[in-house]
Amino acid sequence: MPDHAGGCHCGAVRFTVQLDSPQIGLYRCDCSLCRKKGIIMKSVPVADFVLQAGAAQLSLYQWNKHIAEHFFCSICGVYTHHRRRRDPTQYSINIECLDNQPIPESAWVGWANGSEHD
Repeated sequence: MPDHAGGCHCGAVRFTVQLDSPQIGLYRCDCSLCRKKGIIMKSVPVADFVLQAGAAQLSLYQWNKHIAEHFFCSICGVYTHHRRRRDPTQYSINIECLDNQPIPESAWVGWANGSEHD
């Protein structure tokens, strides 16, 4: 699988992730947090995600049962990824944080019913 680089807006947080196809398996979630973030995500195994820079700049947000770990840059505020509540062996990345990727078309994006878990 090829590596894809990504990061936050200011560049403080940088990561690589192994993905076969960045446009397949995308989803939005309707939980109360994801609705406010308004982002498109893709799940990947934790082992396929490598934080290259910015660990000190990452802030952690947890809510509800404090299982999922939502990470964002403390400088520019961009959400980069989170450890999933439903499957803690996976991260969901903000697909818009990947470098040089097209904006996902709506036909590429599925739906997760996270509101059942709020």
